Amino acid sequence: MNLLIYSPQMSPYGGLERHVCLVAEAISASGSSVTLVTTSNSLSAAWRQRLIVSGIYLIEQSVSTGRASALSKVTWLLFQCTKLRAKHWDIIYTNGQGRLTGLVWLLAGPGTRRIHHHHTSADKSEQCTWSKWFLLALKNASELIGCSRFTASQLDAATKRSDSRFLPYLTETAIDFNCSPSRTAAQPLHFGFFGRLVSTKGIEVIVKLSEDSRCGHIQWHIHGSGVDYPQSYFENHAGVIYHGGYDTPQDQAVALNNLDAVVLLSIHSEGMPLSIIESMAAGLPWVASARGGITELSELCPDSELVDSPEDYEQCLSAVLRLSSRILNGMTSRTAQRKFWQSTFSPEVVSAQWINYLDNSPAVSS
Repeated sequence: MNLLIYSPQMSPYGGLERHVCLVAEAISASGSSVTLVTTSNSLSAAWRQRLIVSGIYLIEQSVSTGRASALSKVTWLLFQCTKLRAKHWDIIYTNGQGRLTGLVWLLAGPGTRRIHHHHTSADKSEQCTWSKWFLLALKNASELIGCSRFTASQLDAATKRSDSRFLPYLTETAIDFNCSPSRTAAQPLHFGFFGRLVSTKGIEVIVKLSEDSRCGHIQWHIHGSGVDYPQSYFENHAGVIYHGGYDTPQDQAVALNNLDAVVLLSIHSEGMPLSIIESMAAGLPWVASARGGITELSELCPDSELVDSPEDYEQCLSAVLRLSSRILNGMTSRTAQRKFWQSTFSPEVVSAQWINYLDNSPAVSS
């Protein structure tokens, strides 16, 4: 099988980037030929080396994420497509919301499966941001995949289709399942945030919680980076410890092992956040907004608290206090969380699903 993957942007160690690279590795290891094209060159050196060692042909535009003009991206991608047309592609897999997705579809020949994987919520508010070219690309895709069942349903509604399906993210962990951090009664609970520091993720609510006397038994940790909240933003908030971004599974494992819970108070609809999925690999309970695919996770995993209206501070506070009380009273279980993750999101389980899907799903006429 010849597989072409097109990803508009590749940050050094983002959630989607981990998924895309791991899918490429898994498919290559199963004996297929994989080419990965991206209109940026910001992938970390470690990931770039892993892809090369795995035999994946990597084609990157020579400008880092966010710095290439729209015209330069179109010109560069057209040039790459001209060269790549000489090869027959069994599958073209795209992701994200790039306007150039439809351009990559031009590489499809008879029998080529054009698969688009959508990794955000695709709800009505998000649909308002889509260009007409991107919506047309979704409608013309042979197959649509959502990162949650909610996302799949929204894709169907937006495109007037009824065949979108859900497949989970493929991720990895360096968590040592044989060791659990020990806590003393005198220690504060450690609640943390993982991910991009943008204004829709509830960072300001976390800062407010850190200054609330009712949360005096909780210490707050921020793991991530973003222009909306530079390190200087947290310097005047003693209850918040800013750690910056993390670049490897090992760095992430250390950070997760130092936490007691994860918090994600998004005010926008989510797909299925990798930060929550990966925290469950460490056995951590979590508090999150009842948005998008998060609700699906909460219905299945044993230790979670949902916030119906994350804009309501008191609701956020109540959910945090409920979870902290359960932790302190021994009513949560790292073992149960890890068992759920192992059966649902472990690399062995998810990679098998993706390989089976890409190898065996019937081709749709182009």
